[in-house]
Amino acid sequence: MASETTVPALIPEPELAPPRRFRTLRDLLRKKIALLAIAYLAIFYACGLLAPFIAPYGLNDQQLTVETRLQPPSADHLLGTDRLGRDMLTRVLYSARTTVVFTIVIVISGGLFLGLGLGLLAGYRGGWVDTAIMRTGEVLSGMPTLILMLAITASFRGRINSWSFWLEDHTFLGDDSKTLVKFTIISLATVPFAWLGSSRIVRSQVLAIREQAYVTAAESLGATTPRILIRHVLPGVMPLFLVGLSSGMAGIAGAEVALSYLGLGIDEPAASFGNLIGDVNGTRFFEQYPYLLVAGAGPVILFLFSWNLLGDALVDVFDRRQNSHH
Repeated sequence: MASETTVPALIPEPELAPPRRFRTLRDLLRKKIALLAIAYLAIFYACGLLAPFIAPYGLNDQQLTVETRLQPPSADHLLGTDRLGRDMLTRVLYSARTTVVFTIVIVISGGLFLGLGLGLLAGYRGGWVDTAIMRTGEVLSGMPTLILMLAITASFRGRINSWSFWLEDHTFLGDDSKTLVKFTIISLATVPFAWLGSSRIVRSQVLAIREQAYVTAAESLGATTPRILIRHVLPGVMPLFLVGLSSGMAGIAGAEVALSYLGLGIDEPAASFGNLIGDVNGTRFFEQYPYLLVAGAGPVILFLFSWNLLGDALVDVFDRRQNSHH
């Protein structure tokens, strides 16, 4: 009797779970508030970067006539005009460019290089390196940040004018030299305080990761410290670093707005939300021309609010993922 051959049943292969980063992104995009915040931030940054191309008028085009000064929103001027007859929509777009460039510069210099770099170094090396970095951060965090930034920018005010005049006479910058020098001073005054929060978050995560088996194995195989930090430690700290960075973006942008509002930040002819708000402060402007205050303060308030909402959403997503793993 011939033996019957049995055909093995086909066992369906289990579906592969998406990588963790895609699962995190999927969980984030399920939050409607996070989607709104991301959409507004994308529009804000796009408008800021493209301001010279999409602005309906020149930044300092003035029309000093009664018919064109302090006009309410209309078809020709969607956000109205200021006391010099300048188009408010144009000035809002260029103010967004100032905020965009400032946040990018501070994030790259202070948050990315200092915050991430010093946090990785302090957590992994430990010892006197950790002590020196963290004690320096504690000293800086104990200082009144805004007052110290005001002191730094105010003390350089005289040199700003001399440097800008020199650049105007000896370089191709021309009238933009003063804006460049002022922007540099504000950035240098902000960077020393922009790395504190992110470095602490990174350090605490590195302290846990460096005890993992794969890090110990890489060390036993003779991997160099930069290779271990970049290939093995950095991927584990990036999620929390991004959470801390998003939560601190509002404070970074707010510092520039506050300095410009107090007259120690970006000056005319450049545009800043601090200048727009400062130009219309007072009860007379608020009562007679409320649209100027809304146009100057509304976009940046939504910008700060969106970063805070996105930071809260990221914290919620990562907290859920950590709780699900435990």
